[in-house]
Amino acid sequence: FSSEVTAALRVTDGALVVVDCVEGVCVQTETVLRQALGERIKPVVIVNKVDRALLELQVSKEDLYQSFSRTIESVNVVISTYYDKVLGDVQVQPYQGTVAFGSGLHGWGFTVRQFAVKYAKKFGVDRAKMMERLWGDNYFNPKTKKWTKVGEHDGQPLERAFNQFILDPIFKIFGAIMNFKKDEIPTLLSKLEIKLSAEEKDLEGKALLKIVMRKFLPAADALLEMMIIHLPSPITAQKYRAET
Repeated sequence: FSSEVTAALRVTDGALVVVDCVEGVCVQTETVLRQALGERIKPVVIVNKVDRALLELQVSKEDLYQSFSRTIESVNVVISTYYDKVLGDVQVQPYQGTVAFGSGLHGWGFTVRQFAVKYAKKFGVDRAKMMERLWGDNYFNPKTKKWTKVGEHDGQPLERAFNQFILDPIFKIFGAIMNFKKDEIPTLLSKLEIKLSAEEKDLEGKALLKIVMRKFLPAADALLEMMIIHLPSPITAQKYRAET
């Protein structure tokens, strides 16, 4: 459907680029990005099909982080290749809030910004600072209660902040529901402040997982927030797009 994309790009001010978390940046993704940048359209990215990585491939938290990191790097390579001086640097970064992660099929998604808002209150730090800490080589040492860039303490490995604070609750939900640990699920849901109706409580397996993840991290909230904050309004965009 590249012809439809080309036609639609003429009346577009911003683009939400969907990238497969398992397959990575495909030829079609690169084509769409190239067309969008050629039309001076600012992109934001969602790394999709995270549910596949967890359910089918059953990757570890660190492997999933590395997979995300490689995918985002590939997107940024394409963006920097078609750099436009007028548009400026539009590379996407999770710590800037221009990358979301989620599952279109199951209807859940999140950005680093959403988690940073929650944890900034808990740690009593600035939200922007928290966003930077929740991506890259940043580690929180639970013993010393301090942040560090070094991945070990007293010979013991430390868990990356992104894995510890963002992926851990998601992995716990997947683990408890898909392994049918019925005694653990209510405790986990109350900790995460997720309320289920009587009918929903009777569900199990993928059906329950879908409901819980949608309530915990609704995709609409993450994507709408990301697009409102980072994509330009028509008035702003037309100033530099009219020349093309």
